[in-house]
Amino acid sequence: MRGVPTLVCLGLLLPGFVSAQEASPWSTPEGVARAFQKACLLTSGNADQAVDWALSQGFEPVDALRGNMDGLLSGQPGCVLAAPGTEGHVLLVATQGRHCTVWADNLQGPALRSAVAEVMGMQAAKGARVSQQVDRSIERAGAWRHQTQWRYRDVGKTQDLGVGAVTTLSGAPGTQALHLEPVPTQPALAPDGLLTR
Repeated sequence: MRGVPTLVCLGLLLPGFVSAQEASPWSTPEGVARAFQKACLLTSGNADQAVDWALSQGFEPVDALRGNMDGLLSGQPGCVLAAPGTEGHVLLVATQGRHCTVWADNLQGPALRSAVAEVMGMQAAKGARVSQQVDRSIERAGAWRHQTQWRYRDVGKTQDLGVGAVTTLSGAPGTQALHLEPVPTQPALAPDGLLTR
């Protein structure tokens, strides 16, 4: 991702004014699900295509000095971009190796979970292969979250992708994550020499 400028987004909030996050269509559950659909699903996680789409929508690269972006990139080369008007509360993370994530802070989990399920249904209606693999609630460090995973293959593609949504269970605003990554190909033969299914 060389040659992509790094910018710092500074949001000022004046008393009596609507915050930029509240005014941005990207800060809604539907906006976050749409960003995930356009940047991650429709590009099959291709980092260059995801970044090109995001830049065309006004997303801005996040300055690496603004915080520790290595955690979001998981040590991989890639870009972190902030959705316009969200004051950095909605981030797109695109890395080489076809890993694509949308982080949304200060958003209601159940509403986002519903918006993502709708996006997956729309993709299936367009001919994509979508099968839900996991749908469960889990507790981590005293907080309950909902985890949903799908196996996804877009029309005309040969590689299956894993799509995951980890959202809060309560209606209180929190941090939500949507992720896409390639599903490892299954070897033709199992270790015992028998064909895998």
